Amino acid sequence: MKKIKIIIFDFDGVIADTIPYSIKKVVEISKLFKVTELSEKQIINEIRTKSYQELINGGMKIQWFKLPFMMLIIRRMQHKLFNEIETIKIFSGIKKTLKDLKNKGYKLTILSSNLEKNVRKFLELNKIDTFDLIHCGTHILGKSEAINSFLKKNNFNRNEVIYIGDEIRDVQACKKSGIKMIGVSWGLTRSEILQKYEVDYLANKPSDILEIIGKN
Repeated sequence: MKKIKIIIFDFDGVIADTIPYSIKKVVEISKLFKVTELSEKQIINEIRTKSYQELINGGMKIQWFKLPFMMLIIRRMQHKLFNEIETIKIFSGIKKTLKDLKNKGYKLTILSSNLEKNVRKFLELNKIDTFDLIHCGTHILGKSEAINSFLKKNNFNRNEVIYIGDEIRDVQACKKSGIKMIGVSWGLTRSEILQKYEVDYLANKPSDILEIIGKN
């Protein structure tokens, strides 16, 4: 493997703790569309331990024709988040890790399905200026396609790239795109689930990211 030069960070669940906000909204949507009879506690457990496919086919039983309407509401909620971004906390230790990585010469990027205005406002509020590139947008064709497009557009060698994420779909997308991934234990998906899906590396605290990348 060539030496890692480019680090792609997911935003939600890795840098910004939007998890409480997101889970609250997902529970609201689930009740609005009556997609499940599960309790709120059970819904949260499903979200944190299951892939999207498992959610659709399992306890949530989401009907396909409802998905476009649900996605529209989620997008509206992202716009509302802009006015509440001051309430979103940054994960402890991540700011220092970003600075340390930047000082070591790595190119830092963000690839997120959140709105760019939300990401930039959050970074500005938390005085983070370490990112070279920020790309946001809906992953209509899937996250692996978003990763591939991002790599191609910026002429990145996938052997020099590592992705930092917190979800099952991140693990699946990275494997499909042929890039290594560090899963974080402080995000949406529990660490044992990330390991079940064979994530390449697991970070239990932000400083672990620096150590893992330093060995590659």
